[in-house]
Parts: sequence; structure tokens; C-alpha cells
Amino acid sequence: MTAPQRSTLARERLSRELRRLRSEARMTGTATAQATGMSQSKLSKIENGMLLPSVIDVERLVAEFSATRETRLELVELARQLHAEVETRRVILHRGAHRHQQTVAHIEVRATTSHFFQLAGVPSLLQSESYLRAVLAATPDREQEAAVTSLRARRARLDDPNKKFVFLLSESALRWRMGSADLMCDQIDHLSRTMRRPNVSLSVIPWTTDANLVALHGFQVYDERVVTISVLTGNATITDPHDVREYVALFSRLETLAARGDKLEALLARISRDHRQLG
Repeated sequence: MTAPQRSTLARERLSRELRRLRSEARMTGTATAQATGMSQSKLSKIENGMLLPSVIDVERLVAEFSATRETRLELVELARQLHAEVETRRVILHRGAHRHQQTVAHIEVRATTSHFFQLAGVPSLLQSESYLRAVLAATPDREQEAAVTSLRARRARLDDPNKKFVFLLSESALRWRMGSADLMCDQIDHLSRTMRRPNVSLSVIPWTTDANLVALHGFQVYDERVVTISVLTGNATITDPHDVREYVALFSRLETLAARGDKLEALLARISRDHRQLG
């Protein structure tokens, strides 16, 4: 049984037990709502599993129904666990470039191993200064400078030999033009230098590869505990273990498609040459 299935069954059990206790106490919905300070509509939703009651709601209800001490403790703890699961599964959205950099920085500082997959554009930790400025061109000046400062601090972690960084890009990420040919070629040269660090791994999936799987967006995985995803209006953070495992498995499948070593060097040279020819 999966975690979401267990959670669903637990919620059903909580609502069923609260409904049973009210019936055994011979209390109407109206009387119960008045006694516990909640609306009759809210009580109905709780008893029908449409609304997860707060821990305080459950404490008030079991007290009003004069449930046994064992039942009170059991249902209050069940409510507490369900709320903990909801908090874990919640996807948190952080808005703004500077706030995004700060959020990711806090996660990265604790991570030992960080995995990055990118479909369009170069990951921020691998961006050259000119490429970074192009990415932030539409950002207000004050926020832009704050984001640059935060990113420079994040990049310093690449110097930490106790941290490992694994970057996986699609070829399209390097062909996505963020500026002139000089800017793109400088960016590819920057990648070639960075990938020589002992704690940095870089691989690229050639566009000619028969992937046979779909990756809808780029993502980052930190110590197989946290996933972050950049979206149009900010940065989403995922911590649910089941969801994180899905991203870890996808990264592993994508890695088998990538070019490394001499093949990667040849691919980078070819992409750089194509940028030059396009001008």
C-alpha cells in the first residue's frame, strides 16, 4: 500500500470514528456544532471526510462526546499525524529571483550531494557572468543585484571538496540562445572548465538520443530528500518522500542516455561551433 493510500484510509477512519462517537453520544449535528464552536457545515464536512479537522477540533469533539481516554488519545494522535503528512506533501512556492536564490542556498548548504537536470538553459551554478546577466536582464536592477550576490555565494560551495554536484543537461539547454555567439561560446568554455573540478560531474543528453521517456521540466534533487523546481512565477519545493523518489528514479533513467568523457567534449565543441556559424 502506498503512502497516499494509507493517508486516505486514515482520514476515512478519523471521520468515521467522529461520526460514530456523535451517534453514540446521541447528539445532533446542530448541538455538536454549537457546543464546539464550529459551523454545522464544517462539522458535516469533517464527518464526511471532505475536511481534515485540526488537532484542536478533534480534541473538542472527543471531549464533547465523552469518549474514553484511550479513544481520545488515539484520534488526537491520528489527526496530528495526518496534518504532519499534509505539511510534508505540500509544495511550497517561493516568488522572486532573489528569494529563489536564498531558498535554494539554504537547501544547498545542508546538502552533501546535489543533482541538477535542465531542459532549457544552463543551471545557475554553471552560468558564466555574462550568461547570468542575460538571464536576469528583465529583472528589476535592485533584485538583479541581490540575485547575483546570492548566486556568487552559492557558487563558492563548488570549492568544497566534501560536496558533490551532478549536472545533467539536454543538448537543447546549451543550444537555447541567451545572447550572442560570443556569449554562448564563453558559456560552453565555462562549462568545460567547471566540469574538470573533482567534485563536479557533467553529462549532456544529445538531441539524437532515442530517449523513450518524457521529462516535462527541469529539477534539482538534494541528498534525495528535497526537490526544487523552477516555475514561471517562482521556485517550488517538494519534500514528500514518495515524490522525491520519483524524481530520483527519473534522474537515474535520464543519466543512462547522456554523453560523458570524450563524447561530451566532442559534443560541446560541435555546439560551440554551431553557435559561431549562426553568428
